[in-house]
Amino acid sequence: MKEELLAEIIGLIAPGEISKNFEVMSVKEKKDSITIVFEERGNLIPQDLKWKDAVLDGFLNPVELQTFPLKDKTVYLSLKRRRWKERGKTDKSYYNTYDLHRQGMKTTNEFGDFLKEEFGLRPSEYNKLWKSITG
Repeated sequence: MKEELLAEIIGLIAPGEISKNFEVMSVKEKKDSITIVFEERGNLIPQDLKWKDAVLDGFLNPVELQTFPLKDKTVYLSLKRRRWKERGKTDKSYYNTYDLHRQGMKTTNEFGDFLKEEFGLRPSEYNKLWKSITG
């Protein structure tokens, strides 16, 4: 029951593709922000390696996306995607790709759409406005 409840809460904070393909590793709360660190699930081997002997080859650089605020704090989702290779080969790495954000915006798709449609703002403009309102 607790795992189901946690999954439901994460689903409210992180959009479907993130909550489906990534798991929470940590939460870091600071004075004015919250960062939730996600790691790609270990069983999601890229399609090109499905029928080969695939091994983990580290992680790509994390992608950090802003999403809807919580507790009057800016919320960031830090996403670590896995890098894979075929066992015994070092010439090429593979990784999964996801539609996590709009081109040119470092927000979740949903939050970016909300900012654009409701306010006509980019994330940096929204953050300045939010800080001026909340103080």
